[in-house]
Amino acid sequence: MKNFRKLSGSFFRVALRREMAYRGTFLAGIVGQWISYGATFLGIYIMVSGFHVLGGWNGSEMMMLYGLATMSYAIGASFFFNFSSGLAGRIRSGEFDASLTKPIPPFLHEVFSAGYNVGYVSHFTVSLLIMAAALCSLSYVPDVKSILFLILAIVGASLIQAAALIAASTMSFFSVGSNPIAEFLLWDVKEFTNYPVTIFPKGIQFVLTFILPFAFMNFYPASVLLGKDIPEGYPAILPYLSPLVGMFVFALSILLWNWGLKYYKSTGS
Repeated sequence: MKNFRKLSGSFFRVALRREMAYRGTFLAGIVGQWISYGATFLGIYIMVSGFHVLGGWNGSEMMMLYGLATMSYAIGASFFFNFSSGLAGRIRSGEFDASLTKPIPPFLHEVFSAGYNVGYVSHFTVSLLIMAAALCSLSYVPDVKSILFLILAIVGASLIQAAALIAASTMSFFSVGSNPIAEFLLWDVKEFTNYPVTIFPKGIQFVLTFILPFAFMNFYPASVLLGKDIPEGYPAILPYLSPLVGMFVFALSILLWNWGLKYYKSTGS
């Protein structure tokens, strides 16, 4: 475990130095992400404010949904976005073969060699500001219990985000070109999480809870914090399960990735 921590720290320092070698580009990228995510949030906020409430959620409460989703993505993607997006290219070029010869599991070697993406600090800061503004607007005063719950919920949500990235990368073992499944998992489906799950039909509620459990990233934790209703007929314990769901789907995604590895065939590049 001690060697693992040292290895993780070394890769993080390398990633930070790589980014800071071009500080202007790095800072411009952060500002660009602030503008992009800020514009998305503003569009959602204006829409909800026009209707006053959406599915029983007002604009400030919707800010919490967006903030939680963005923060968990920032944490999960900082560790696994480079790994997920770069795997197909490494397979195509033949670089992936090196991971099969290292004294650590190929999955870990790929994660470490891909490096951390420190640029996601922009997502983290903008989500933190959005959540703080939302809680202030709602005059919400957190206690120790709610703070601990929020921390655990964010950890669980980050694991779900990471699991989606890992699962999407698995397709690279079968197709080293474009990955429509990754686009579907990472962007199309997750768009639903910008809104309360309760406004969608029962079928979508079921998918976002039990099939692709993205609702555990923000909707269910926010429901606990803000005292909102969950879908009718669903167990009352669901909103408290985000950490467990996160650990389960993360472990499942690694098993899926290792299963895909069995079908890997070198390109011979």
